[in-house]
Amino acid sequence: DAAPAAPPAEPAAPRRRLFGGWRLKLGVGLLAAGTAAAAVIVMTGQDGPSGKATPPLAQGGHGFTEVAAKAELAPTGRYWFSDDVSGQAYVMRPKTGAYAIFGAQTESHITTDTGAKATTTYMERDLPARPATKEDEAAWRRAGSPSSLRVWSNDHYWTYTTQAKPWSGGETDSMKGGKFYGPSGTLLSKEEFATLPTDPSALANAFFSNKGWGGHPLAPALKKKFDLKPPGKMTPRQKLFEAGGAIRNMPLPPKVRAGLMRALAAQPGIQTVKDAVDPLGRRGIALAAAPESVTWTAEYGAPKAEQGTFVGRDELVFDPKTGELLSEQTVLTTPGGAYAQLKPGTVLNYWILRQSGWTDTKPQPPADLPF
Repeated sequence: DAAPAAPPAEPAAPRRRLFGGWRLKLGVGLLAAGTAAAAVIVMTGQDGPSGKATPPLAQGGHGFTEVAAKAELAPTGRYWFSDDVSGQAYVMRPKTGAYAIFGAQTESHITTDTGAKATTTYMERDLPARPATKEDEAAWRRAGSPSSLRVWSNDHYWTYTTQAKPWSGGETDSMKGGKFYGPSGTLLSKEEFATLPTDPSALANAFFSNKGWGGHPLAPALKKKFDLKPPGKMTPRQKLFEAGGAIRNMPLPPKVRAGLMRALAAQPGIQTVKDAVDPLGRRGIALAAAPESVTWTAEYGAPKAEQGTFVGRDELVFDPKTGELLSEQTVLTTPGGAYAQLKPGTVLNYWILRQSGWTDTKPQPPADLPF
């Protein structure tokens, strides 16, 4: 993963600590870069979002065949939409006792009309920072239930609050005349997406070959601006992110989506996690990359409490009943460094899909908060 040589400039809006270099939000044009001071790469299934022991891994796509088959049965329609929630874990360390919170929480609702109107509606709202578990909530109350929470994020301190903000955004012309970004950064219509192969080996070649940096829409601009070169061979973790981004953002026909899931499950280094749980408490089966050790240093001014080494793994959690993607998340496997006080199985970073897919009825952003 590429990272700039120096800390990036302060953004106009809160930016969460990123776990894996480039993270792109399709349909929004949002680009963020992780820095060496706060670069994490972790994911695992767990017994619950409260952070219990992580369940064991199974090699390859063991137990995943039926999940992919369920994805083939998903409906199609006129509107492609997704409602996702992203967030990041931080550790607060008051004198009354340490506790974890989720901050940098944002919910995005994106709907694209693939009919004659060809428009995209993008809505977003900032969500309240919150204690990660009931135990953390008790510790937060012992600390006086602060409504303002100051954390170290990337190369600076940032303050999150426990207040929600209303939805904002609106309707715009659909990107490139109703087209979506597909593999290799190509622009495809709904009809053209329907011509993508369903064979797992063909999809692996399209998404995991690093031709054009996969489906990243900003790849040409990134390459020109930073003079970056695509890596010659994708790691299992990179393939996991590539597949997760495609499933989360691209209007893939059900059989193509199922084929990509099978393609990822068959990749060397991809393992199965049973009994995985996302931050909404939904249980599923996950595809995961092997755990990785991550070290944060004082290079960009990180305080001593944020420095050190921990281990974790990345995973995509799927609903075993429907084959739908539930979450792309990072989970702690071996505590240490900034996360020394947390338990194995704690979710450190997540991108939850509350809902997504095709429908013939124009979706509306939910009024209720996800948590």
